[in-house]
Amino acid sequence: MAKRRPSQEEEGGSWMDTYGDMITLVLTFFVLLYSMSSMDSSKWQYIAEAFSKGKISNTEVQVVGEPKPENDPTAVYDDTVPEVEEYDEIVDFEDFFMYLKEVIVTNNLQESVSVEMSNTGVYMRFRDNIFFAGDSDVLLDEGKYILDIISDGIRSVNERIHAIKVSGHTAGAANSDVNEWTLSSGRATSVINYMLSLDACDPDKFSAAGYGKYRPVDDNDTEEGRRQNRRVEIVFIRNDVDFTNPEVIQELFNMEYGQDFVQYSDADGGSMSGGDAPADEAVPEDDGRSDPDRVYVSKEDMLASLRDGD
Repeated sequence: MAKRRPSQEEEGGSWMDTYGDMITLVLTFFVLLYSMSSMDSSKWQYIAEAFSKGKISNTEVQVVGEPKPENDPTAVYDDTVPEVEEYDEIVDFEDFFMYLKEVIVTNNLQESVSVEMSNTGVYMRFRDNIFFAGDSDVLLDEGKYILDIISDGIRSVNERIHAIKVSGHTAGAANSDVNEWTLSSGRATSVINYMLSLDACDPDKFSAAGYGKYRPVDDNDTEEGRRQNRRVEIVFIRNDVDFTNPEVIQELFNMEYGQDFVQYSDADGGSMSGGDAPADEAVPEDDGRSDPDRVYVSKEDMLASLRDGD
């Protein structure tokens, strides 16, 4: 007897069964993805192990956190708080200083960034190529990344900060037509604006200054010297400094007016040579009686005036 040929209806039903199975599997896959998006760590480890080995082992899984009823009963919970490095617990300026040093080492920035601690606070110096391209005051991504990390530490000592001064410095390139005063002050302002966008510190604590090429730390006649002079400096002044301390006053004076702004005078008002200067001060030789770029003042009078607020 001849075999009965399948009807068109039966062929269509077989195709629909296969299609329905495929849709069901796709739906199951998306449900699995959704469940993984809110899965706790123990479930995630079980799923990963199932995919990698084809089965779930009976090995105990260690999960950090408080026990939850929905977690696997074989999970072992460890409520021990991990030991935190000292620089991660920033409670004062000493910890802040250690944190900044760690940031520099961790990111291999020793050649481009330096940090020092003094009587008044913390001084940071950045080569300008970390923050800016040549003749530009637009922050680079690398500079933003560093400021992001630094700002984490600043927030921790915000209440202990009296002021933050950001200063920009250039080196006077002969082939550049950019105004050095505008460039240096613009760079300082860019750094402050980005730190403000991060809510790093109270806005009224910031100040900006642009010094052009007139506060060099090296010789502007050499390329290496110019690389050193192109920089951004950030000074964090602590709010518990002793303003009656002559060393503190001298630091603040140097920061505001430069290392060579003040030359101590003799009794006649002329500049003192290195041999006549106070024993604890190194004063450059000066054969002239006066210099229009410097202020001559008695050291004792200057310190007394600053202490008295005159």
